[in-house]
Order: sequence, then structure tokens, then C-alpha cells
Amino acid sequence: MLLSDATAPRSLSLRPLTRDGDTLTVEAVAVDGDRRWRLAGPLLSLDEAAELGAWLAGLPGDLTLGADEWTTLASASSALSFAGRRVPGGVVELRVSVLGMTPVDGTAPDGAEPETGGAQSSAASLPRTTDVVLGLSLPAAAVERAAVALVSETAALRS
Repeated sequence: MLLSDATAPRSLSLRPLTRDGDTLTVEAVAVDGDRRWRLAGPLLSLDEAAELGAWLAGLPGDLTLGADEWTTLASASSALSFAGRRVPGGVVELRVSVLGMTPVDGTAPDGAEPETGGAQSSAASLPRTTDVVLGLSLPAAAVERAAVALVSETAALRS
């Protein structure tokens, strides 16, 4: 599933990798301009993946939400959460939070200097992580396509 902002180089990709019982190992890749982060782990259960797909698919047409009213969805892992709202004109705004992501290019998060050379303590050798929050504005049809893709990718792991 890929959620790409319509006007800025910003996106979130969620890809179910494997299944262990009811738990899905999911790879999340967040992009914001030239910055890129990754997290892979047990982020969703099968039921949560289905719920996320249904939530995304229903969001563009949810007429029960008032103006400026957001709805939210979180996973039990607490590493992944969504907030969204329907905007007049066929647009959906999403705020996606992914906790504990690692920069893909090896740079330190939040402008910190990456460590170089020399002996490092065991704490310093741990991968640096950051919490990433993306604001995305997408056409309703793109959100619906992403929902279908997530459900299809998850279904492929059910067998």
C-alpha cells in the first residue's frame, strides 16, 4: 500500500512481509522530501490490517464526520497510528505516525550528527531511531486504491 501526497514529495508505504499466526510483519517506509525512514516488525495483526483497509476505504465517503472533524485508528503495537478527515472536493487529509523508524540513508535523525569511527559503547552502536509524523493530502480515489492494495497484500499472506 502506498499513500502519496498529491502536492509534495511525501509518502508512506506499508507492505506486509510475512505472517506468524495472527501477526503480520510489516515494512513501513516514510519519505519526506529527501529524507527517508524505515521500520519493519510486527506492526499489525490480521484483524488490524483488515480494519485499516476498511477505515481507509470508508474515509472518503464518511458523511457522518462534521467539518474539520478527524477520526483516528491505532494499532495494538502503538508504533502505527492514523488520523484522517474528508475534505470537500474529493480530498482526504491523513496524519500518519510511525514510531521508532531508522533513517534509510544512515544519517542520524532530527539533524543530529552521525557517529564516526573510534570505539563505540554498546548504546552508541544501537541504531538511532526517530518518530515520524507525516501529513498527507490525497485524492479520495488514491486512498481507496491504497485500501484495496493493503487488503489484497494481506490476503495473499492468509493462505
